[in-house]
Amino acid sequence: MMDVNFDVNKILQERLAASLGLIQYKTIIDKVKNVDVSKDPDFQRSYNGFYLVRCNEQWRREYYTLFENVKHKDITFGEIITELYHKTGNIEASFSSKMLATINPEKPIWDRYVLQNLSLKIIGSTQEAKLNNAIQLYHDIELWYETFLHTIKAEECLAAFDKALPDYKWISDIKKIDAILWSIR
Repeated sequence: MMDVNFDVNKILQERLAASLGLIQYKTIIDKVKNVDVSKDPDFQRSYNGFYLVRCNEQWRREYYTLFENVKHKDITFGEIITELYHKTGNIEASFSSKMLATINPEKPIWDRYVLQNLSLKIIGSTQEAKLNNAIQLYHDIELWYETFLHTIKAEECLAAFDKALPDYKWISDIKKIDAILWSIR
């Protein structure tokens, strides 16, 4: 007969955590301050997998060098995206926000699902206009989170998250809401 002495809540929590990528996220957050992210292949592999980094080696070298250089600084989204633009020629709003949110988990992530759920879209007829618009849109995302986190719906979301995932209560409120928004596709 099968041993039925197992913790169903723990099993379900770990399955949910895995589906949201929270196990990978914990690994990234635990390592980011303690390794040289520009040289640590394990960190980069985890980060690339979690955030779906599919860029070429030269791009990744620029990205992780910048990441290592700024991870202990009080840096802004605007500074990161502008520096990446100068280094790669690309407007990397999503990857800029992911770098920032890894350095400071109190900052939101920019991804297509968040933009879609907040009805935001990058615009501009030139690269510079798009860059400036991206910086403004990120500010708009920050304002949305600031407002939303003071609502009853946010309290409901956070309570449900903590109930379903008690071992992940340490995650910032913004990251919890981000995980929920990311799940609404």
